[in-house]
Amino acid sequence: VNGVRVTTQVLRHTFFRPNILFLHLRANSDLEELQQLVDKTAAYQMGIALLARHPIVELGREQLIQVWVSNQGPGWKHDLRESNLDLALLLAYQLAQNWHGHITLCMAVPDTPTKVKAETFLAELISLARLSQDTGIHVTVSPFAEALDQMPPADLVIFGLSHQPDMVFVHGLAQKLKSSCVFVRDSGDESVLA
Repeated sequence: VNGVRVTTQVLRHTFFRPNILFLHLRANSDLEELQQLVDKTAAYQMGIALLARHPIVELGREQLIQVWVSNQGPGWKHDLRESNLDLALLLAYQLAQNWHGHITLCMAVPDTPTKVKAETFLAELISLARLSQDTGIHVTVSPFAEALDQMPPADLVIFGLSHQPDMVFVHGLAQKLKSSCVFVRDSGDESVLA
């Protein structure tokens, strides 16, 4: 942890400073140390990607990528800086290109009227972000935990990471899924709409 901290402090003053810290989230990871690193990346305006590989299937067939988008209501504006979606979508796009894979944008909502708004929002997001025309949309009317159980398995599941994440929850979610997953938080420099 101290080595990573010192390195990020030194490198953030270089001309081509790193903007993403990539870490592994393992079953035996020290969550307190990981929490410190995650908190420091926010202070240094760095994005973070936490990869939790499934112990058996790893990255599967490297075809199916799910990106979970948080409920954007009631405003449903495409202000990705507020919603922490840029890095998640850029990562999904690059992986889909490399794998010749398929992206599905997923969301859990509380009721049917919200589902219609969510589907419209995600369809517009696909167009604005210039994602592939075959990008799927899956909106489930249920709480988040139930929605996860209803989804078919993917090779990789991407979640946004809040600005003050609960690493115990993140670790538990990674252990629960039957897929590898990545938890990402933007640095603030990414833009999927650019």
